[in-house]
Amino acid sequence: MTNQGQNTSDLSDEIPAEENFIEQAEYIARDRFVSLAAEHPYESDIMKKLMGGGAKLLIGPRGCGKSTLMRKAYFNLLDDQTLSTLPVYVNFKLALKMEPYYVKGPNASYWFRAWLVMKILRSLREAISEFVDFEVPEGLPEEKKIDSIISALEANSADGGQIEQFNIHFLGSILDELLSRNNLRRCVILIDDAAHSFSEKQQEDFFDLFRAIKSRNVSPKAAIYPGITSHSANFHVGHDAEQIDAWAAPSGEQYEGFMISLARKRFEGTGIDIISKNEDDIKFLAYASFGIPRGFLGMLRSIFNSPESYINSAGKLNKTKILKLSRMGRDMSHAVYDSLNAKLPSYKSYVENGSSLYQAILSQIRAFNNGKTLEKQGTQFAIKSPVGADLEKIFGFLQYSGLIMESGSILKGEKGSFLHFQVHIGDLTTENILVGNRTKSIDSFLTVIRAPKYQAWPRLTTSSLLEAAEITTDDFTLALPLCHACSTPRSNPDAKFCSNCGTQLKPSSTYEALVKQDISTLPISSRMEKRIKDNSNIRRIRDILMDSSKETLLGIPYIGKVRAQTILGYAEEYVS
Repeated sequence: MTNQGQNTSDLSDEIPAEENFIEQAEYIARDRFVSLAAEHPYESDIMKKLMGGGAKLLIGPRGCGKSTLMRKAYFNLLDDQTLSTLPVYVNFKLALKMEPYYVKGPNASYWFRAWLVMKILRSLREAISEFVDFEVPEGLPEEKKIDSIISALEANSADGGQIEQFNIHFLGSILDELLSRNNLRRCVILIDDAAHSFSEKQQEDFFDLFRAIKSRNVSPKAAIYPGITSHSANFHVGHDAEQIDAWAAPSGEQYEGFMISLARKRFEGTGIDIISKNEDDIKFLAYASFGIPRGFLGMLRSIFNSPESYINSAGKLNKTKILKLSRMGRDMSHAVYDSLNAKLPSYKSYVENGSSLYQAILSQIRAFNNGKTLEKQGTQFAIKSPVGADLEKIFGFLQYSGLIMESGSILKGEKGSFLHFQVHIGDLTTENILVGNRTKSIDSFLTVIRAPKYQAWPRLTTSSLLEAAEITTDDFTLALPLCHACSTPRSNPDAKFCSNCGTQLKPSSTYEALVKQDISTLPISSRMEKRIKDNSNIRRIRDILMDSSKETLLGIPYIGKVRAQTILGYAEEYVS
């Protein structure tokens, strides 16, 4: 046992193979990434589009595998240099760091676009290092200079003259020269965590840059979220970029094979065999994750961390505990949804009423399934279109969180057109919506989930759904920012002073509000939270982000490199 205050060198010394269960692809080293990644059900088509020409938008909720697909495309292009393509992988996860510019000054777009260009130049340098005998233009700044400018921009201390030359035109010129000098025909820029900032103006500025860098030789690809992404007025999905769905629909043998392969790869080398005698149990957990590998990996990690709690002497999984474990995927998606209260405070009424509407949807499916045989029960719903702006916004939030998945539209003759959605299977299995009052078993749940649906789902309307949730359209209001001194809502958008305490009102920054949150907001255990606070000065999310080298985290007992990276990843994810 490690003594209090003793530094731990690496988590692999504490819990062997825990790095197998890292959920975020960008934190896995290349060699490990290749061995741990399973083949996505639509991977062949997605790879062709990500690795080829044209602008693409890879869309899906948090944790559905966008980063994995982006990194696969990047590594594939690096490995096959006969394709004459220069791949650049850049992560814009911390774009919200630039959001304070938008509430403090008039030239925010100028600074933000400079940051975007410098981030791409930084990743361009990394890509070039992977090529042999590569001719680099003299005008391309060195990594040290790029890093210095990025740091200054993020600290709101950059000099205008320092960045003036590094604009979109400069980026285009450098890329064209690189391709010409090295006899390459195309540059593919893979932009991960793109347009994830909750500042609409930032997102619009990003899409203006995305559209501007697209050319015959430069093909930008961006990973985005459904429901919350704001495109610029000049950007049109379909015309300016093709949209690609990264979210694997949780149905069919191909989906089951994908998730089983993922489980096998993650448990390989651990000495724990959970597949051979428990394949249906693992497939049930895969369905309960609702097509989101991050949620599925969280469940697998729980089994890996405490195999004695889940696996008996015969190598079989405890059915009761597996049923309980299946809640983890839906809990993760609900946590993402609830986080919108902090990330989009002006939409607080939408988020709160959205929870009620979602529960009403679950109740409608429960009533629909009441008394039906297992094969006739529904896991989906349809709602007559159009649904109206308020419901459209809420459905967007629910898709962003991974709680509902749109699966097309249905025309029912005189009855009109309906939008069709699948609902998070983890909610259906834990909220007494499937199987009903029968004795619940994994086999019974799989019977319902695998059964052909034959249009077996409740059909709703906007008015019937609002009535079921006991909500009216008047309940949807946009909230004004709070006074930073007394938390009283502003009396009107143009107010200069608080109507309650008289304090001069400051511009509201989402980023500043998020980084001030206590670390208990992150998905870490209370035990881990206490250990961090007892052995360091880390209290808020800002403290973790400031510890970018992870030196403070690594000085805490029982926190090694893998776990420190995981905690930093949670903090970065929270503000992205």
